[in-house]
Amino acid sequence: MNRGLLLALLGWPALAGAWEEEPALAFILAYNPVVQAQRHATAAYQPPSLTRRVLEHTSFYVRAASGTSSTVAEGGDTTTSSPLTVGIQVNIPLASPREQREFAQQALAEATRIDEVRSRALTDLAKLRELEAERAAVRERLDFHQSKADWVQERIRKGYEGDVEKLWESAQQQNAEAAAVKRLDLLIDSQRRQVAHYAGEQWPPLLDYLSGKRQQLPEG
Repeated sequence: MNRGLLLALLGWPALAGAWEEEPALAFILAYNPVVQAQRHATAAYQPPSLTRRVLEHTSFYVRAASGTSSTVAEGGDTTTSSPLTVGIQVNIPLASPREQREFAQQALAEATRIDEVRSRALTDLAKLRELEAERAAVRERLDFHQSKADWVQERIRKGYEGDVEKLWESAQQQNAEAAAVKRLDLLIDSQRRQVAHYAGEQWPPLLDYLSGKRQQLPEG
């Protein structure tokens, strides 16, 4: 096998693996607007804790008790008053079946949204990985044709080769591969942006990560 081709094959994983799927996917699920909205809705339907129920259903009361009491002063004046009862009343209802059912429905909707976003993101990430691998292969072929053209040109200069047609064919192959690289660069840039916008307003850090401009994503 040609040494240059062997090095190209060995280098493909490194060229196409600058980013990892799991960190990108976790970042997307943390900031995706659809997932965030569904999480807020689920939290709003979550039944309150025991402490919260105590606070919501605790009341302070003051009321008059039955009967009266009389007080005679040293001057002979009599004062009659009604006794008051002061206390705290607690009424803690059990979580209603309707409340539990609504929360379960929201939790199911959240899980469904997460699965949908994860599935679409994984599909687009796989497409991005495929495009990057294809570009790496095309670039290696371009380098090979450039090296071959230099070799043929040197042999022609030294008189070992007299067929200039080979040099022309090599130049045509270089042009074709160079055009393929430019096309793939545009496709990859578009695919990266498509994936990055899964993260909503936090798309710039994800785009930089997918582009190799940063090694790690910021922690949420």
